[in-house]
Amino acid sequence: MRIHFTLTDLARTRIAGRPSPLAAATFSAFRLTQRAGGPRLDDWRRLVRAGFALLDAPAPRPQRPWQTYFAQLTASDPAHPVPRFLRPHIGLESLEEELERLLGTPSRVLRADLEYVGRHRPLPGWTRHLAAGDPATVAGLAAAVRTYHRVAVAPFWRRITAALAADRAARTRQLGEGGVEHVLGGLGPHVRWRPPVLEVRTTAPLAYDYHLRGRGLVLAPGAFGGYVPCDPDDEQPTLYYDVGAGAGGGAPHPFAPPPGGRAPYEALAALIGHSRAAVLEVVADGVTTGQLARRVGLSPASASEHASVLRRAGLVVTRRSGRWSFHSLTALGAELLAAGGG
Repeated sequence: MRIHFTLTDLARTRIAGRPSPLAAATFSAFRLTQRAGGPRLDDWRRLVRAGFALLDAPAPRPQRPWQTYFAQLTASDPAHPVPRFLRPHIGLESLEEELERLLGTPSRVLRADLEYVGRHRPLPGWTRHLAAGDPATVAGLAAAVRTYHRVAVAPFWRRITAALAADRAARTRQLGEGGVEHVLGGLGPHVRWRPPVLEVRTTAPLAYDYHLRGRGLVLAPGAFGGYVPCDPDDEQPTLYYDVGAGAGGGAPHPFAPPPGGRAPYEALAALIGHSRAAVLEVVADGVTTGQLARRVGLSPASASEHASVLRRAGLVVTRRSGRWSFHSLTALGAELLAAGGG
């Protein structure tokens, strides 16, 4: 993708202010369901899945409300646009304030936003009620976001905001030392500044050009991967880039391994052993015995034996279908994993 700047755009380009809890939830939902974003998000995914397993206990629902009302609106492909009402470019103090803003969004704004997204990817039928501003549908979406955020974002928000604040401070120093072009030239390996064009490497099958047309660009660090502006009617386009990316990045990624390579489940390994702790981590993703063996680096027989021990302890449940055995966590196993992962 090529983002074209004029002199006015360069003058109006700025570093983002307060991060949006709603936007963080929106982008993280894509990373959770699509397993994108690299291995540093794997532990976050396991903890979130463990949290949802606890939320669903004792009887898991076939489909959670957040999957119906929220995940279906987030991107299912990196090239897909995301509704603007789920990625506000001005963050508020809390998620509740942002949800109040969402509940008060005029139907014409909802309709225009969904019409644009619908031109690029299919939308579920219930979004017709959302586009019409149906109060019950908007309230259902807000409730789904609240539930998802409570499990997937809120427990990690302090470390996320600390990393984002450090990155913004570093970019602000860059801005003072070398101007906006110095900042644009240091946004990471997937971004290249070739005046007057910012080239962003994406997974979209075709390259395309995005003209700022005097609106400038907001540069916002994100914890769950980048997002490229694609809606030509954005009031102020925002480019989300990976926090800490590029030379001079202000902080490690909030989900990067700790210094010294300490395992995040060290306390759990001390309790049940390193092999079984590793098995429990992988089982959180839902795996067959063969997948479990490959990912943990054990023989199928050893992986099956460890799973059996954890099953007898009430931490794992195994479903059999033909030749396959599929392992997943019980509520107790999810609670132990969540506690062991901090």
